[in-house]
Amino acid sequence: MKLAILVSIYGIFMLLCILLLFPALRGALPGRRKGSLSRSGFLILLLVLLALAFPLIGALIPDGPLDHFFQRWGNVILGFVLYFFGMLLFVELFRLIRKLVTRRKGPWARGPACIMLILLLAVTVGLNIWGVRTATDVKVTNYRVAKEEMDLQKPIRIVLIGDLHIGVNSHQKIYEDMIARINEQDADLVLVAGDIVTSSFSAMGDPDTYSSIMKKIRAKYGTYVIYGNHDVDEPLLGGFTYDGSNAERNPGMAPFLRDCGWTLLTDEVTKVGDTGIILIGRRDESRPGDGVKKRADMALLMEEAKARGEGMYLLLQHEPSELEQLSDLGVNMSVSGHTHDGQLFPGNIYSRLTANQSYGLKKWGDTDVVVTSGVGFYGPPLRIGTISEIAVIDIQ
Repeated sequence: MKLAILVSIYGIFMLLCILLLFPALRGALPGRRKGSLSRSGFLILLLVLLALAFPLIGALIPDGPLDHFFQRWGNVILGFVLYFFGMLLFVELFRLIRKLVTRRKGPWARGPACIMLILLLAVTVGLNIWGVRTATDVKVTNYRVAKEEMDLQKPIRIVLIGDLHIGVNSHQKIYEDMIARINEQDADLVLVAGDIVTSSFSAMGDPDTYSSIMKKIRAKYGTYVIYGNHDVDEPLLGGFTYDGSNAERNPGMAPFLRDCGWTLLTDEVTKVGDTGIILIGRRDESRPGDGVKKRADMALLMEEAKARGEGMYLLLQHEPSELEQLSDLGVNMSVSGHTHDGQLFPGNIYSRLTANQSYGLKKWGDTDVVVTSGVGFYGPPLRIGTISEIAVIDIQ
């Protein structure tokens, strides 16, 4: 039933795109009869319809090389479609308002229609080129917190990364650059806040190549990782799953993380060497995976953490959730990812207005919360209005 609903919604979206494009194409490429569309115009509409079908095909066929092909190009097409048809919608709304105000009716004139379509295409191509470059340029964001607030006796440098989203649109270079940025920091501890893949382990293609890249991370006290909501195998259509109830962890995930040289925490508590840090790694709230229906209660995890002794209680969780409770429980710091800081404008504005914390460093009572925008991308391989980053947290 959910699949039928999602397919219907996406079908309506495809139809709306065609209806938006038709008047402008009819003006730019008129047919022989007044008000008709030329054969070349109909061919363009057909090609647009086929391109729009790529994400749908990628969602419906079984996981495998053909599926990955349609997903890869479907994501690229979605990035183009979102901005081209978004701007076209505003143009048509403006024309509608002008018609209502001036009471002037009439189709697109050929000259303005051609200019408008060329301009929208140029702007959309420019935005996508900019978005790809931004998405693959890993930045370093620095935060500083007083060690006295964290109950630590000596300074420590933590590097936080998250949302790698290794998948059909990934390139090894972005992760090689990520490792280079991390190793430049001379980190004491590296934390990975989940979403290593994008709902398909096989879409990684060559796990051995990626693990050989990841194991090059240098950190005095090692690298710790948790799972995110996309670290399960489940089908996606436009970012939404229609079979999430059966989402299961791919059996290759845990061995892959071991090959990376990372320590996996699944609702577990551990002391990090002699740093004074007691690290709590939580399962994801919506996709705990591994046959677990519900992740462990935070209060119980904190009881276990306090039983390990005094120090800095550091929470690593994928989604920045239950933030209001953390201070009362005694958590000194919580670090997360998940939000991508909205990833694509205007999603970044919406995310910052609606989420408890979409990005950056913020204090919740006595708890410092850091949310990273992440390294990878979800869906379209673009970042517009946000950055790909590693977050460096200096506790001094």
